[in-house]
Amino acid sequence: MNKKGFTLIELLIVVAIIGIVAAIAIPNLLTALQKGKQKATMGDIKTVGTALGAYMTAMSFCPQTEHMAGLLYLEPHFTKRVPRVDGWNYTWYYEYSGSGGDSYSIASGGKGGDFTSGMGQAPNFYISITMSDFEKDIIFSDGVFMVGPKVKK
Repeated sequence: MNKKGFTLIELLIVVAIIGIVAAIAIPNLLTALQKGKQKATMGDIKTVGTALGAYMTAMSFCPQTEHMAGLLYLEPHFTKRVPRVDGWNYTWYYEYSGSGGDSYSIASGGKGGDFTSGMGQAPNFYISITMSDFEKDIIFSDGVFMVGPKVKK
């Protein structure tokens, strides 16, 4: 008699191996997705910051608007497109200050969208967060990141 097929033990071993591989791969995949969103957010913030720097060079002051939507007139002269939301699909925070409106800050509230740092209290030095702490704020002020993930140089 010629049996075709798998035994129950063989099937259980295959299912166990697939379960172990999934248990290892899925958390790494989720972390990689969040890192991608974090990097995209930092890139978008840098793009807007560069456009603001060009605007400030041309106009001698930064845009004095209360919301990120007010920066849309940077298009198309200073940047092709102003990102509307961060990597987690939350609205950006924008703030201008300084005696002549010559200082600005752009921020993302991170994965949760809750902004905790307070841009008016942005430090004069870089506060580094770990690459896997996606809940923390990312703040870009006057051309440099003030709060954000530790980046390789």
